[in-house]
Amino acid sequence: MRREVPADEGMERFERFLDEWSRRDFLRTVGGAVAFAAFMSGGAELLAACGAGGQTSQTQNVKRGGHVVEGSTSDPTIFTPGFITDTASSIPSQMMYEGLLNSKQDGTLTPGVAKAVPKMDADGLTYRFDIRQDITWSDGKPLTADDVLFSYNLQSPGSPYNYRAINTRNWPDLEQYIASVTAPDKYTVVIKTKVPYGPFLTNYTLSPLPKHVMEQAAISNPADFKKQDFNTNPQVVNGVFLFDRWDRGAQVTLKANPSYYLGRAHLDQYVIRTVSDSTALVNQLKTGELDVATVLQSLWDDLGTATNVKRVAFTSAGWYYFGYNMDPTNAKRPLSGKIFGDPATGKQVRQALYYAVDRQKMVDVVLFKQGVVATSVEPRTSWALTDQVPRYPFDTKKAAQLLDDAGWKLGSDGVRAKDGVRFNVELVVQSGSVALGQTTQIIAEQWRQVGVATTQRTISFPEFVNLDTTRDFDVMIGSIVSGVDPDLSQIYHSRIIGHGLNAMGYRSARVDMLLDQAVASVDQNKRKQLYVQVQQALMDDVPSAMLVWPRSLYGVSARVQNFNLGPFNRYGRPWLNQVWVSDGR
Repeated sequence: MRREVPADEGMERFERFLDEWSRRDFLRTVGGAVAFAAFMSGGAELLAACGAGGQTSQTQNVKRGGHVVEGSTSDPTIFTPGFITDTASSIPSQMMYEGLLNSKQDGTLTPGVAKAVPKMDADGLTYRFDIRQDITWSDGKPLTADDVLFSYNLQSPGSPYNYRAINTRNWPDLEQYIASVTAPDKYTVVIKTKVPYGPFLTNYTLSPLPKHVMEQAAISNPADFKKQDFNTNPQVVNGVFLFDRWDRGAQVTLKANPSYYLGRAHLDQYVIRTVSDSTALVNQLKTGELDVATVLQSLWDDLGTATNVKRVAFTSAGWYYFGYNMDPTNAKRPLSGKIFGDPATGKQVRQALYYAVDRQKMVDVVLFKQGVVATSVEPRTSWALTDQVPRYPFDTKKAAQLLDDAGWKLGSDGVRAKDGVRFNVELVVQSGSVALGQTTQIIAEQWRQVGVATTQRTISFPEFVNLDTTRDFDVMIGSIVSGVDPDLSQIYHSRIIGHGLNAMGYRSARVDMLLDQAVASVDQNKRKQLYVQVQQALMDDVPSAMLVWPRSLYGVSARVQNFNLGPFNRYGRPWLNQVWVSDGR
């Protein structure tokens, strides 16, 4: 799971929205029909139609050479796998570092550096990876089991390095579940888990890292490992593209890897350009300055008028949400801990503010009907999704009553107070995203109507990512994209506080237990039953409030062929070596 960089639409449109959102009636039709991923209550697998938005060229006249330029509204932060928590970094990183396994559009695992997707041994604990012997690093040295072992040693116990000081986002889970990682020979890796671990193959088959380049930093100064030059200037990689240069704030330029094990890419170059906003993204798609970009929902219909751009849409594996800082021990935000983390009344307050938000209006106004109201903490693509959870329809009377019951009484100034403390909280949202800015404005206005005062603080995307560690907020408003497996430990398990995405400081012994039981099984039916209980508990506790499930919308230049996007290969793109451009430029 990672924080998603959503598109925005420019400040002029945003300011107009602020003036008009409450009186608009957006009855827009959905453009670009796409098959919907249907899930049966019994846990049927994701239908192949889930990725139907991707495109495949019908011609075989492949042209070699040329380049593709993809637009993004945020700059990357780091390129080394294991440290990445944002999509702006994940896309170029996964082009440069090939993983042990890859994913198809529908989430099906396929071989990568490993020759095959391994089968679990009879003990339910052991996985044997046979490493391909025809892969080299870009400096010509062979990629071996030692590189795979090194990648795990940076992040898990049994390591010769101080993996906690190195502090990747993965180590708390790997410490919890990995018993050993060994390399019995040059091209074999054996991984044993402490207990049966259901998400292992989908979540923790890591990308090998070049031991001969990175090991000395891990030994000599592990606390500064993340600051080393190879994290932002990776000269030794194994993916379909090689690093060329990073002009910070402008673009990342990659070049074809002539030694890529599946064959050199048809393209010579891939550029990821940072663009100011999504109005500019769409304009540059139309002019041909960009070849690929996500498209803000409000601009989707407008893009449909461009004859040189194909629109690609599919069900997203992500969601918009707001999260409460509910840790009463957080000295930086003692008021939010008192309001949202009070063991006696905090849950009433959290539920009240969920009732106070009109999420259907968000679907209509922010998403332009390109999405639906989120009803659970799992994404819409999850095989564990259930509708047997508490619901929070828009109900200001219910919200007011819950706040009254929690002791937050309405004052003469229209703001609630309790024990002499006014209910005034700060909403923190990232810059560069008007969609989330609109969402924040709706929340602020509707909370005001039930007596909750707010201020707003806009911060850069890297600062927003750092909230997971600093937890310097009252309420954070953002978006997250998930993977194939429904495990939510990276967001809600207490051991992740300060390391993963549990910026809320949420602690629940019962949820921890259910999450641990669910991953300690490889029986999907049993896991689903446990995840139903997880969803029920989290939708009752409401440490974070799910707002909407958006559709993923892309514009792809008509000259770009075989750009096969889907819900689970938007960021890891094992098909990139087959992409080509019809004009060869």
